Amino acid sequence: MVAIDLDGTLFDSKSKISSENIRAIETCRDQGLKVVIASAKPPLIVGKLAGRMKLDTAQISYSGALIFKNYNEIIVELKIPKKECLEIINHCRKWDKGLTIGANDGLLYYEKKHPYLKVVTDSGDRIAKVKDIASEEIVNNAIMFSLSGYEDDGFEEYLRSTVNSGLIKIVRGSPESIIIFNSKADKFLAVCKIMETYGISRDELLAIGDSNNDLEIIRYAGIGIAMGNAVEDLKKIADYIVPDNNNSGVAFAIKNYAFL
Repeated sequence: MVAIDLDGTLFDSKSKISSENIRAIETCRDQGLKVVIASAKPPLIVGKLAGRMKLDTAQISYSGALIFKNYNEIIVELKIPKKECLEIINHCRKWDKGLTIGANDGLLYYEKKHPYLKVVTDSGDRIAKVKDIASEEIVNNAIMFSLSGYEDDGFEEYLRSTVNSGLIKIVRGSPESIIIFNSKADKFLAVCKIMETYGISRDELLAIGDSNNDLEIIRYAGIGIAMGNAVEDLKKIADYIVPDNNNSGVAFAIKNYAFL
């Protein structure tokens, strides 16, 4: 099995996939290897890519909070509890923070325009405006929060100290964003779940990533690959380092290290 991260790995810096990467993945598929995209991206994007490459394997989105197959077959769904969801919305409103909520339909919902929305749409995500993001329909189906929060503006620390709950996890998505999931959401555990489903051992896993949330998967895999643009901590524990995401590093990894 091949598990591949999306942003910074399969995607180049413009959120595009090179023809070399696509051909490499199709080669895996044609030779019977399972290919799993393991990403924080919504299912709309992950599912579209899987469909484009005709992958019939279960796929991972929202950093493991959602495992699905063929767009509409949900295998695992870990929602954010309603109480915590409403608390986070209220804090974002008080701080005037750009806020989107991802649901299992793959859309990121927002209630008012904010400069942060450009960050979201530039990464390829699709947004939809709603009158009240705290409505029952939204909060009962919330799987991921994506919100504006710079490293030095104090909002991340405020959230961690105010939303006192072991039911959510707060992680930094980028220097300008914060991501929030159900505390049980985990890319590594999601990959393990899929491996168990298909009877695949860790020795049969090739994993490719670039960031800190790929560390467990890369360390666990029979062959763990770090992209040339990966964080240093990932490079230190990887078995191999390949070219960066702007130079089809995924294709290089599959060609040289996949179990073909």
